[in-house]
Amino acid sequence: MVKRGKLPQIFGLIDLPLLLVVIILYVLGIVTIYSATYRQGFTFVEKQLINGLIAAVSLVVFFCFGVKRLFNWSYFLYGGLIFVLVALLFLGDATRGSHRWLYVGKFALQPSEAGKLILCLTLARFLAREGANTPGRLLKVFALSGTSGVLILLEPDLGTSIVYGVITLSCLWSCGSPKKYFSVMFALCLAALPLMWTFLKDYQKLRILAFLNPNLDPLGAGYNVIQSRIAVGSGSIFGKGFLQGTQSKLQFLPEPHTDFIFGVFAEEFGFIGSLVVLALFAFLVWRIVLIALKSKDVRVKIFAGGFSGWLIFHVFESVGMSVGLMPVTGLALPFMSYGGSSLIAISSALGLLLSACLDYPKRYE
Repeated sequence: MVKRGKLPQIFGLIDLPLLLVVIILYVLGIVTIYSATYRQGFTFVEKQLINGLIAAVSLVVFFCFGVKRLFNWSYFLYGGLIFVLVALLFLGDATRGSHRWLYVGKFALQPSEAGKLILCLTLARFLAREGANTPGRLLKVFALSGTSGVLILLEPDLGTSIVYGVITLSCLWSCGSPKKYFSVMFALCLAALPLMWTFLKDYQKLRILAFLNPNLDPLGAGYNVIQSRIAVGSGSIFGKGFLQGTQSKLQFLPEPHTDFIFGVFAEEFGFIGSLVVLALFAFLVWRIVLIALKSKDVRVKIFAGGFSGWLIFHVFESVGMSVGLMPVTGLALPFMSYGGSSLIAISSALGLLLSACLDYPKRYE
């Protein structure tokens, strides 16, 4: 085991290319947030710089704590998550009709973001011990993850509840669950779609209908999608240039620094710039997979699988809703969208994953 106090050895073991990509994506996010909001001053940029500092501290703290230690605390943390989610439904202040925020002084925290990390840890520990190669064990997994997923759906937060489902499936895939189960789950999901539709809020139904045909309500539910597609399309190959985008500057594009930050980036840096961002995300996921492949700890492999699914779906959904390929859910583009909860949760997960790198010498000596 490498002693954590030996900094030269530690820096030789951790994945520096992964950290470099994260920094590049964060800087691109700061640049895009500034472009989307500079007429309102530096408030958003300053807050995101603070969020970035907190995220960096979180990464270091969780790296030092170590993923293996936190596995031992995962069930306790998951129980705490369930308690907080239940409390939010009954005691939380509603914001835009949703009980998803926990207010601590001037800070607004979204527990469900931290819950993604906790779910990855919990499922990794459970699946490494129990597996999911029988229908009974599979039901236990869905009962475990479904508890938090349903509570988040009741907030309501459809997008985040879907992420919890993706994390669960990714963990199951990573632990070697029989492939036939995935076919059965896919068929059951299709059969359940009509039932799920009845539980959706009216605005959620409108978003899905607007995704299928934005022109059904071009000034309402379809407005966001139409304007974002215009922004992305007008960027063409090389983009209009930094601070030259018109959709966000003229305030046609809603939530340009959060939900539709990719639309702002694509308008100013074009198809080439968009490809670079997507390539950076692909490289990031690849490095995460490499860490999983090098580790001999099954829990780390499953955790990395769940984390990869979490990141991939966030990118796919955020980019997809900007170009009209996915319904609007409000999921953040990792490291780039304005906001602290998502950035801190993902950075904490990276810190835990990087801590697994310190075991490589022991595993391969």
